[in-house]
Amino acid sequence: MFKLSFRTGIRASYNVSDNPTFVSEPWYIYPAKHKASGRIVSVFIFDKTKFEAQVSRLFSNSSSAKNPKVIISECYELIKHEVNQLSKLKHPQILQLYEVLEETKTKFLFVSEKVTCNLQTIDFGKELDELSIQKGLLQTAKALQFLHNFCSIIHFNLQPTSIFVNGQGDWKLSGFKFLQNLNEISPSERENFYIMNNSSMVPFANLNLNFTAPELIIDSSSKLDFANDIWSLGCIIFYLYNNGEQLINCFDSNSISDYKTEFRKFEMKFYNHKPTELKYLLKNIPEKLYPIYSQILARYPHDRITIDQFIDSDFFNGSLIRAMLFVDEFTTKTIEEKLIFLSGLLETNDTNTNLLAQFPPAFRSSKLLPLLVDLVQHELSVLNGNTQTVDSQTDNLISSSLDIVFKISGSISGLTFQDKVYNSLLKDDSKNKQYPKTFSKLLNASVKTRLTVVENYSILQEKLNEKQFVDLFKVMLELAMTSTGGEGQAKQDQIKLQDTYLQYLPNVVEKIEFPYIKNTLFPMICQVFKTTTILSTKLSTIQTFEVMVDKKIIDKIIVNDQLFPVLKNLKSRDKRIVKVMLNFFMKLSKSEHLSLPLEAVVESVLPQCLSLAFSCNDCTQPEFRQMMSIINDIQKHLIDTKMEDLPVSAPTHNRANGSHEATNFEELISSQAITEGNKEHILKGPSSKTIMQPRPILKPSPSPRATPKPRVPPKTTSPMTLTPHTARKTGSPLSFGAASNASNSRNSKLLNTLNSTYESKATDEDDEFDNFQEAPITNTTINWSSAAAKTSPTATETPRMTVSYPPGFNTVLTPNSNKIPMSKTNNNYNTSSNGNDSLLDLI
Repeated sequence: MFKLSFRTGIRASYNVSDNPTFVSEPWYIYPAKHKASGRIVSVFIFDKTKFEAQVSRLFSNSSSAKNPKVIISECYELIKHEVNQLSKLKHPQILQLYEVLEETKTKFLFVSEKVTCNLQTIDFGKELDELSIQKGLLQTAKALQFLHNFCSIIHFNLQPTSIFVNGQGDWKLSGFKFLQNLNEISPSERENFYIMNNSSMVPFANLNLNFTAPELIIDSSSKLDFANDIWSLGCIIFYLYNNGEQLINCFDSNSISDYKTEFRKFEMKFYNHKPTELKYLLKNIPEKLYPIYSQILARYPHDRITIDQFIDSDFFNGSLIRAMLFVDEFTTKTIEEKLIFLSGLLETNDTNTNLLAQFPPAFRSSKLLPLLVDLVQHELSVLNGNTQTVDSQTDNLISSSLDIVFKISGSISGLTFQDKVYNSLLKDDSKNKQYPKTFSKLLNASVKTRLTVVENYSILQEKLNEKQFVDLFKVMLELAMTSTGGEGQAKQDQIKLQDTYLQYLPNVVEKIEFPYIKNTLFPMICQVFKTTTILSTKLSTIQTFEVMVDKKIIDKIIVNDQLFPVLKNLKSRDKRIVKVMLNFFMKLSKSEHLSLPLEAVVESVLPQCLSLAFSCNDCTQPEFRQMMSIINDIQKHLIDTKMEDLPVSAPTHNRANGSHEATNFEELISSQAITEGNKEHILKGPSSKTIMQPRPILKPSPSPRATPKPRVPPKTTSPMTLTPHTARKTGSPLSFGAASNASNSRNSKLLNTLNSTYESKATDEDDEFDNFQEAPITNTTINWSSAAAKTSPTATETPRMTVSYPPGFNTVLTPNSNKIPMSKTNNNYNTSSNGNDSLLDLI
C-alpha cells in the first residue's frame, strides 16, 4: 500500500500511500505511516504543477487583467497562511499537526493526525446519526468557543470542507485560510469589511457564499463579528440533518448575485413565521433545536446567540451527550472522576439499558475503545515486573476499563477485536517496545483483573480462534484455581473467580487435548475439590466432574486412579453436597462410557452413598427419603447388572454319562456337537497291526585298546508276549515270499519281540501311543531305517554294522498269526530292554 519513498523531508520519514483517501480542495489527503514509530497519519499534498497548468488554461480564456503568475503567487501565500495558522492553534477540537508545511519544487505538503473524511465527503447514511451529529456539533462549537473567547479570532470559513473527521470519529476544525484575528484589525476596519476585496477566479481562494452570513454580502455596511461564524454554524446544522442539502443553495457558490436571489427566498419563508411553524422549511432538524435555531439564523448579528449560549442550551443538556463530552476530556480527569464515570456507563435504567449501549457504535469502537485500551496499557506499564500488584484504586480503574473494553468488543468484528484488543492486551509482544509484557502484568496484577477476564470468556471465545482461546484458558488455569490467600474483598473475588472458571469449563473442555486434561486440568480440579471449604466451589467442582462424565471426557482409569480416592475423603455432610454427590454416583454407576466394573462400584460407590446419606443430619424426612431413593436406584441397577450375568436355572446332569439332559427341542439341537464322536460308539476295525521293517538299534561297542577295560554285561530281559484284542485262531508261521525257512523263523522271532514290547507299554500314559493303539487301521508302513537313525546314539565313534535282510522283509505283516519262535539272530544285535525302549519311543 505504502510505496512512495524519498531521502529527505516528510516523505523520507513516512511511508505514503500512492492513492489518496479523499480530496478536500485544494488538498489531496493520503494515508501514511511513520517509519520509526509506526504511527498512522494523514499527509496533505498540494500539487503545484497541476495547479499552475489549470490556472494557465483558466486565464487563457479570460480577459482578466491579472497576470496568472500573480494569481498563483497569491494562492501560494494563502496556502502558507492557512497551514501557518493551523500550526499555531492548539486545541482538542482543532486539527492536530505533526509536521509543519514543507515546500518543494513541485509540492506543498504537511502531516496531520489521521483523518478519514470531511463533512463534504462523509457517508451520511453510515457514519452520521442524530447522536453523532449532536456530538460533532458540540465539538465544533468547542473549537469556535476557543477561537472566539481565547484567541479573538473569527474563523470566517466555516463550511463542510473545513471540518474533518479523524480516525476516532471526532470532528476537527481546520480551513483557516480566511481567518480574521480581531486583535490585528482596527475597529474601523471591522465596521467596513467587504468580502468583495477578496474575490478571486480560483475557486478555493474564495469564500463559499452558501455558508456566509448575509450582512457580509447584502448589507451596505458589513460588520466583522463573531456572529458571522454563528450564521455559518446554523447553515452547517441544516446541511447535516438534511443529508447534505444546503439552506442557501446558489448555483455558483462564488456568485454574489446568486446569493442575493436565494437569500431573499429564504428570508420570506423563515423570518415571517414562528419557530413552531418552520417544520416544512427546517425539515429533519430536531424540534428541541427549534427554540435556539431561529436565534442562530437571526437576520442581524446582534440578534444572534453567542457560542457560549449555544453550548449551554438544552440541546446539549442530555446525559448522553454530556457523557460523550466527558470522554473527550477523559485524560484530564482525576482517577476518582474516571471511576465514577466508568461505573456510571454500566448502570442500567428503568428500561434495563445502560449509557454505554446508547452510544453510537462508531463512537464506542473508534473513540471509547482505544481510549480505555491505552488507559489499561499505561497503568500496567508502571508495574515493575510481572509479580507487582497494584493499589486498590488503580486496580478498580483497570478492572472497570477492562470490563468496558470487553463489553464494547461484543459489538465489533473479530478482525477489529484482534487488532485493537487482542494484540494490545491479551498477548505479550516483545516487538512492542512501549508495552512488551502487558498480558503477563494484567494476569498478575490482581485477582480482580483475572476475574474480569474470566467473566467475559463468552465474548473472548466468540472473537478469538479456537487455539487462541484454549491457550488463554490454559494460562488462566493455575491463577484461577489456586487461592492467593487474600483477605476481605480479595478473598471474595478469588472464590468468585474459581466458581466462574469452573462454570465456564464445560464450554471449552471438549476442545482441550486429552493428555492435558489427564495430567493437569483434572488433577487441579480434584485438588480444589479436596482442599476447598467453600460450599459454592465444592458444588461447582462436582458439577464439573458430572459434565466430564456426560461429555465422555474422562475414562475409567482416571475415575479409578484420581476421582475415587478424592471422593472417598469427602468430609462434608451438607445436604446440598450429599444430594449432588448421590446423583453423581448414580451417573457414574450407570455410565455406559465408563463401564465401571461391578466390583468397583459395589466397593467404592455403594458404601460411600450409604455413608453420606446416614451421616447427613441437616436434612428432613422427605429429603432423606429422596436420598435413599437414589441409593435404591443405584442398588437396583447393580442387582440388575449382576442378574444379567447369572443363568436362569441351575444345570442338570445325566446320571449315565454326566452330560446335561436336554429338556426341550432347542437344548437338544444346541447340544448336538459336531465332533469326532464317542470313541466307544465307533466300530473298531481289524485289530491287526501294520508292521514295517525294523532297523536294529546298535549299542556302542568299545573299540579295541591296548589295555581293555572290563565291560559291564547288559541287563537282559525276557521278551513279552503280545496279546491281541480279539482271540484269533493260531495260524501257520509267517512266510516271507522267497525267503528260506531259516530266514522266516528269524523274522518271526523279531515280530514276537515287537509284540512283547508293545504289550509292555500298553499301560503307559503316553498320548501318542494311545492314539496309535486306538486309531483306525490304516495301511501305513513304518520306515525303520529313518526311525533307527533318530534313536541311534551319536556320541560313539564306533561304526555301525549293516545288516542284510532277506528279500521281501518290508512286506506288510499280519500280526494276527500265532507266536513264532524266533530263531537265533546275529550276535551283533542287542535285544536288551534298551533297544526295546528306543523302539517304543519311536512308536
